[in-house]
Amino acid sequence: MDIDLWFETLVITDEEYRYYWSLLDKNEQDKALRFVQTRHGRSYVASHGKLRLILAEYLGMPPETITFSTQAHGKPFVACGNSNGIRFNLAHSGDHMAVGVGYAYDIGVDIEVWTDRVDYHGIVALCFSEEETRFWSDLPKERLQEFFYRLWTRKESFIKVVGLGFSLDVSQVETAVQGPSRFLSLPSGCGSPKGWCLIDLDLANGLSGAVTISGLDMPKIVYKHLG
Repeated sequence: MDIDLWFETLVITDEEYRYYWSLLDKNEQDKALRFVQTRHGRSYVASHGKLRLILAEYLGMPPETITFSTQAHGKPFVACGNSNGIRFNLAHSGDHMAVGVGYAYDIGVDIEVWTDRVDYHGIVALCFSEEETRFWSDLPKERLQEFFYRLWTRKESFIKVVGLGFSLDVSQVETAVQGPSRFLSLPSGCGSPKGWCLIDLDLANGLSGAVTISGLDMPKIVYKHLG
């Protein structure tokens, strides 16, 4: 089965903000109000309002009536009685959001806007495997940022699919630094690397992304957009 990947902007008008706000439940509205910076609150309202519209396409129900629950580490899932086993994962960075949706697979999605406000060397030392660190350190300076985000989004997408948060040692989520994207080793208890599919997303310059999917069969990614 295919995996649908919805890619949307978080830049919205005031009229759109009011509409997306009307779709949220009380818990979501309360969370949106707790953001200190207004732009973060607007992004939250936009991403969760659009998530509801996207899921409504599959559930055949009004977006404002969809109910969610969360797993132990906070990963959300559709709690409606007619969810039909739908799986989804939301990611957002900067002015962008992505939602992966499918049925036969657990899904983890991550996107990241490149920024210079990151301690690349510190994160690499803490979160990359020895081979990933060696390969990254040997790259030409102009390739360091792009390759950092390629590996980081892969790790984040795996963290999100298993729903365990950063209780996992991400340095043990090791992927191939050359050739087709694939997992080489995983933390204890996460199964064999061959039991997961890893896909690098083809996005705009300055934006990286990855999808991790449970199972042995590599699905096709179908890009979609609201409206």
